[in-house]
Amino acid sequence: MVEFVGLIKVNVVKGTNLAVRDMMTSDPYVILTLGQQSVKTRVIKNNLNPVWNEKLMLSIPDNVPPLKVLVYDKDTFSTDDFMGEAEIDIQALLTAAKAYENSSITEPMQLGKWLASKDNTLVKDSIICLSDGKVKQEITLKLQNVERGELEIELECVPLSQ
Repeated sequence: MVEFVGLIKVNVVKGTNLAVRDMMTSDPYVILTLGQQSVKTRVIKNNLNPVWNEKLMLSIPDNVPPLKVLVYDKDTFSTDDFMGEAEIDIQALLTAAKAYENSSITEPMQLGKWLASKDNTLVKDSIICLSDGKVKQEITLKLQNVERGELEIELECVPLSQ
């Protein structure tokens, strides 16, 4: 049986300059996978710069896997087309959330930073911060294995108190 150590709330904010998979546009949606769980956003028709602003939630298993992000183009009469992917290491976010879950700190503060480098898919540095008593991280990802596209995501980690 899988033990869970917390919940991750994911706000899939928007896509920018996504790949064309239909004649001149695409009908993108996002699938998030964490371990054996998957959730997906709604499809936004005919848009290469979709704004989902859609909040999804996944349980974090004890052996914390990366959060996988997949973008597809919805097709009616054929298999959906691949539009890119990325992975997010959520271990630092979970560690920060556990460290501050019983904190009485109320003012916003930076808890950590994930630096953009050639070894990851970050467009810019990603800050882990404490805001309104919640541990959050804003991430802009460059989609991989595709000609172009970025995805903006906001994460919030809620540890399960023992």
